[in-house]
This record gives sequence, C-alpha cells and structure tokens, in this order.
Amino acid sequence: MLINGIEIDLAKLEKPLLLVKEDEELLFRQLIQSTFEHELIQCQLALSTRKTISLVKDFWLAMYKDREKLYINSEHALLHPIRLIIFELVTQDDYFKRLSKKSFGDEWLSLIYAVVLLQFVLQWIKERFSDNEEVYEALILLYINSDDNVDDQTSPSREQSIGQAIAVKAIRSEVRENSQEFASLLYQTYNFLHYLHDIEEEKETNKLPSIKNVDDTLNRFYKKRYTTNKSTITG
Repeated sequence: MLINGIEIDLAKLEKPLLLVKEDEELLFRQLIQSTFEHELIQCQLALSTRKTISLVKDFWLAMYKDREKLYINSEHALLHPIRLIIFELVTQDDYFKRLSKKSFGDEWLSLIYAVVLLQFVLQWIKERFSDNEEVYEALILLYINSDDNVDDQTSPSREQSIGQAIAVKAIRSEVRENSQEFASLLYQTYNFLHYLHDIEEEKETNKLPSIKNVDDTLNRFYKKRYTTNKSTITG
C-alpha cells in the first residue's frame, strides 16, 4: 500500500511486542488500511514507516485489550529494544492507563488514541535527540523507510546492537531527567484526545472522520508546548 509516497506492505509489519491472536492481527490490518484509504495521514511520524506503524499496533493492542491479558513476547522484544523502551515508558504512565480505560474494547477509538499519542511521543523524541548524532543514528530508522525490506527476525549486527543499546539508555535517561516535561506531554495529549472526542460527539458522526483533516488543530496544539520551536509537527 502507498503510504506518504512510500510502498509499505501492511501484511509484513514488524513482529508485535505483545502476544497477539491471528484475528487481532487481521482486525488491525483492516483498521489501518481503512484509515489510509480515508486519507487520515496528518500524523506522518506515527504513520510513515513499517517500524512506526508496528508501534501503533503495539499501542493499539494495549488500549484495545484487557490489561490483565497483555503479555510481552520476549522473543520479539529482544529484536526491537527501541520500540520496547518507548512502549514501556508510555504505557506505564497514568494518562495512558486512563486512555486505555476509555478505549477498552473499542477498536476504532483505540486506533485513534494510539496514532495521535505516538505522533506526539515520536516528535518529542526526535526533538530531544536531533543534535545527538550517536543516538539519532540509531533512532533514524524509526523515521525513514530504508530498512522496510529487512527481515526483522534477523539478529542485528554488532554495530546495530551497540547503537540500539546507546539509544535505549539515552531515551530512558532523557525521560527520567525530564520526567515532568514528559508527563506534561502525555497530559496534553490526553486533553487533546478528549477534544477530538468532543468534536466527534458534537458532529454526531462515526469515529473514523473524527480526526480527519485535523492537521491545523494538531499544529496549533503542539505549538503551545514549550519544548518545540518548529512550525509543524507532521514531519
């Protein structure tokens, strides 16, 4: 499927971090394909690569399913340490838990929450490490499609493993040292998702169009945050 000008096979995403049933895999594929068909592409960081769409699926599962029935697939997690640290830091936050309570059992609402949340988190990470060449070299694969044909079951090279380890340590340290700012990011994202939900109820439309054509709203929202001086958040 052509996504943001790049051909991505939605049937060949990276292996999920969570244990997932075949019917859940199929459901996500149907949801995300329908999302792209409706031109819901404002969140370009979250929906631009095979890796980020795989992370959307991780968040979607964590919001859609009962938390008591979520289990990390340790074999897959070892292959994707950067995805894992982002997933863990976000899902452990209270605001994520509040969102997951609201979206539990609702496949569309879970997808909307997952996409918007990941957009803001990836933008924050991108900003924090854009001037750190060592870390950014490891992170850049989240933002570009150059590795989309790589077999993600293959063990990374020694250099890649070292780079991933450095990035994981840096992300964990950055969140710990700026915990208030990271919490503020998730809090504001939580509020923004409430805003989108209110728009949906006011228009009395189905859930899919509720975040269609919200590029300006996303940008206005993000400009209010003190961590950015960029004019846009969509790439």
